[in-house]
Amino acid sequence: LASNPQGHDLVTTPYFGFIPFKVLTIATLVAGTCFIMWIGEQITERGVGNGASLIIFAGIVAGIPRGTLNLIQAVSTGELRGILALAIVLFMIVVVAAIIFVEVGQRRIPIQYSQRGQGRMAMQQQQSHLPLKVNFANVIPPIFASSLLMFPATMAQFIDHPWVQNLQQQLTPTGAIYNVIFVSLIIFFCFFYTEIAFNPNEVSDNLKKWGGFIPGIRAGRSTSEYLMTVLTRLTVVGSVYLSAICVMPTILIDTFHVPFYFGGTTVLILVGVALDTSQQIQSHMITAKYEGVLKGVKIKSRRVQY
Repeated sequence: LASNPQGHDLVTTPYFGFIPFKVLTIATLVAGTCFIMWIGEQITERGVGNGASLIIFAGIVAGIPRGTLNLIQAVSTGELRGILALAIVLFMIVVVAAIIFVEVGQRRIPIQYSQRGQGRMAMQQQQSHLPLKVNFANVIPPIFASSLLMFPATMAQFIDHPWVQNLQQQLTPTGAIYNVIFVSLIIFFCFFYTEIAFNPNEVSDNLKKWGGFIPGIRAGRSTSEYLMTVLTRLTVVGSVYLSAICVMPTILIDTFHVPFYFGGTTVLILVGVALDTSQQIQSHMITAKYEGVLKGVKIKSRRVQY
């Protein structure tokens, strides 16, 4: 709060002193955060989608017109060539399309359930599938990785030591060291989150309990090992995908001097929230449609007299 991004001081000398100003600022930020969290909970309970995600989504979308104006202004002043601006827009469209393609992509493992019957249908088999997302960890690894890399910059504001300041300069978002560490942390958190969120042994036990099995795979330990192998391969693909989405835009921005920020994490949040919200809206519409059909059936059944 000491200064804005242009370097101008927002507050020069508070008339009631710096310490009361800092206390009041902290209290205001805490109260505002609690209020935003309450609004997010209300949206989740009474609206459609995740309230906190929709608030973040709205904040990101609100900055799109400013970025568009900056791009148009850069082209009009000659700072950026028109062909390069068109290439940037096409690159953004390709990135969004790639994110949508991967986020909705699934590895469907076939599952068969044995069901006992009578007579000729002594054994019946019902087919189903176990969907595994390519990007199982979603946007969590980039958020965790960027949060850890922001720690040296935060410490540099409080510790005026040469090695801390040097570390902050080395860990700039466009530097090679930053990108290498960023990619390494993304890969680590992809495997870490997947290991916590998905338990192949538990899934294998549940399949065995309910009479389900994977065709060609023995129930029990073999099923668990097969699921772990498939999940590991998907995690490798997902970690490479997340690393490319998060690092490539930053490198291109620094190389071509794009006049607005186009971060991979930001696009991941936008596309993810939009997809989740659209799926929830579709499910609500289907539910309302079936409720209307059931009400019509009940009304007709009441009119039938025996």
